[in-house]
Amino acid sequence: MPPSTRLHAFRLVAYTSFAVFISFALALVLTSGSSYGAALLFLAGAVLLWKRPALHLTRDDRVLCWVFAGYFLLHTLDNGLQHAALRDYDAPARFLFAVPVLLVLCAWPARAAALWSGVALGGIGAGIFAAVHHTEVRQLTLGGLTNPIQFGNIAILLGMLALAGIGWALQQPRRWWWLTLLALGAAGGIVGSILSSSRGSWLALPFCLCIIIVHYALTHRRRVLFASVGAALILLGGLYAQPDSAVRQRSQEAHQQLQAYLNGRSADSTGTSIGQRLEMWRAGVTMIPGHLLLGVGKAGYMARKQALIDAGRANPLIAQHTHLHNDFLDALVKRGLPGLLATLVVLFTPLWLFGRHLNGPRAVQPYALAGVLLVTSYLAFGLTQAFFTHNNGVMVFAFWTAMLWTLLRLHLPSATRAP
Repeated sequence: MPPSTRLHAFRLVAYTSFAVFISFALALVLTSGSSYGAALLFLAGAVLLWKRPALHLTRDDRVLCWVFAGYFLLHTLDNGLQHAALRDYDAPARFLFAVPVLLVLCAWPARAAALWSGVALGGIGAGIFAAVHHTEVRQLTLGGLTNPIQFGNIAILLGMLALAGIGWALQQPRRWWWLTLLALGAAGGIVGSILSSSRGSWLALPFCLCIIIVHYALTHRRRVLFASVGAALILLGGLYAQPDSAVRQRSQEAHQQLQAYLNGRSADSTGTSIGQRLEMWRAGVTMIPGHLLLGVGKAGYMARKQALIDAGRANPLIAQHTHLHNDFLDALVKRGLPGLLATLVVLFTPLWLFGRHLNGPRAVQPYALAGVLLVTSYLAFGLTQAFFTHNNGVMVFAFWTAMLWTLLRLHLPSATRAP
């Protein structure tokens, strides 16, 4: 390779590494922080078209690209049939934009240190930002940054990804420096989630911790297992048992709100966050019969919901919400079975692709674990929030998946790569 070509490739790798770094590091400390790195990578697609490097795409690479593109195409078709507004194309388009980003990163993969340092600093930033903006009434004043639900979701995700990076840190010459940085990132992400009071993000924590503990138990020494289990128990117990615990209070509130709603859908019980979700889900389920094939669309959902409210069959407090606070029910109601299937495919395909490499070579495992934790978190988030209807929800999933996947494939031994 001529020196000029090597220099050009070095600059492109530095560029993609910087973009990956800020995608994680700035995710929760700037408005649309997760978009800057993705935008830089998307713009690099022009270089991809100009240089046309050999990508050597594998079957798995193509599967991921087609799944992302297919998700967008199905939404485009459905939006056309439902005469949806142009803004309804925005969120699914992010999956399409992630395809050229994935190709750029296949050509010029980011450096591993850029990813893990970005994850760690993103988690630390989330914790500090939440602590600074946490008020005495236990509310997070984000000043237009994002809403507390999305903040809590992304914060806990950064914390879990930082824990996945421990396997990478143990392989580095300066492992204690990296372990300390990633531990701080994990703590910051969890603290940020706790201070956000976003209970939906907490649903992901036990599932992710179980996956992390089992993975490290199977792939590392027994002392790593004992340390992981002990740290997890201390963490969870401390968060719940501390005086005036926000976790305990919010958990007890959730139980009380659920009981109040189930005992009779009064105005008071439906006015709570749990009650409103249950009321939205109940109203959404009534719209499914007769619309399984295509769904009712966003406009149809809003019109039918208003009709239920006018008829006294639903509480007026749910009128303002444009989605059902559940990714799976929202897809089924608005886009029918094809929409639900597309949501499941776009989640479970990366889960399968990453999960296949959990027991792979040691260098691959941290990226496989991170990918599994990313999808697992979204499966949990989607139970109480329609995260795929929000810009930062789709940006984080689509682009972070592409970043993690391209680093995983980079560390695969050439003999094990699918053709």
